[in-house]
Amino acid sequence: MKINQFEPKISKKDKLAVSSYLNSGGWLTENKLTKDLENKVAAYVNRKYAIAVPNGTQAIYLSLLAAGIEKGSVVAVPNLTMIATINAVIWAGATPYIVDTDEYLCMDFEKLNKIKNLDAVVYVPLNGRTKNGIDIDRWCKKNNIKLIEDSAHALGSTYENKIMCGGLGDLSIFSFTPHKIITMGQGGMVLTDNKKMFEKLFKLKTFNRMKNKSDWHAGFGLNFKITDLQASIGLSQFDQLNSFISTKKKNYQKLKKIIKNENVTVSEFENYETPWFYDLKFNSKATRNKFFSYMVKNEIETRPHYPCLSKQKYLKGVMSTNLEYSETESDKLIWLPSSTNLKVKEIKLIAETINNFS
Repeated sequence: MKINQFEPKISKKDKLAVSSYLNSGGWLTENKLTKDLENKVAAYVNRKYAIAVPNGTQAIYLSLLAAGIEKGSVVAVPNLTMIATINAVIWAGATPYIVDTDEYLCMDFEKLNKIKNLDAVVYVPLNGRTKNGIDIDRWCKKNNIKLIEDSAHALGSTYENKIMCGGLGDLSIFSFTPHKIITMGQGGMVLTDNKKMFEKLFKLKTFNRMKNKSDWHAGFGLNFKITDLQASIGLSQFDQLNSFISTKKKNYQKLKKIIKNENVTVSEFENYETPWFYDLKFNSKATRNKFFSYMVKNEIETRPHYPCLSKQKYLKGVMSTNLEYSETESDKLIWLPSSTNLKVKEIKLIAETINNFS
């Protein structure tokens, strides 16, 4: 049987939650269950407010608008991230500024703090890693720069056991697509401690109605609602989050212990970080690609790491720092199967297959 790089873990409890909601007489659209999910996630990461939206891309976009980012604003983004991070900046009408990453694959703080006239930073705890996050948060506060934390990968990780991912900066976001640690098919969330930003987010996602069910509007707004049907499975998945975190960490430790191939490096995580995907590093792009083909033949699906933003054709000419590290290292990285429903025998098979690679 093929081992997928990722597949969602949908339990009997999840199915029962959806069935129960469908039998409840609810009208499917966003209502009480969505609010329950918002409250639970906000409390988990110690935030005051949360707004559920259809996906993580929209969550970043709305965060930028709530932070006052507009045409003419300059926003720093890391060179290694999912394309949604920079696309949301462009969608908001702002100008992106690409920043190199460090050895932990997070935004390089030393290069960031040399940039002048920034309006905002989108910090990404990539793959659940949290290096430099607290330093960048302090630097942004000192320099009156808005910080948005794109924690699409990082629900369950913390910064040095001090601040949970989702709790850093002026606003933060989560994504709930099928390959995230909890899922509801699609979905995202924006979190903040700022009441004015929360109120602006709410107006933006609900047509800026003057009052409930009114067709008079105080200003511009759109429809970024989700559904209680999605929230029903989101709540069920959230109730299993601690179990998923534990499984992610245990599976990572098992893989790390068994893999003995000197041609590959198992990337490190701190004990307060939750791996989103388990990543390997090779000495060259050619070796990485050879490994990818080798794993395909063995019916084990892997996934090359995100390419650098700076290598996307449509982003040529975007302002940037020196990008030497990220542009050199990204092509050497690959993601292993990382589902929470991996069986012990599958973990052993993955590791043994890696050990036989040459």
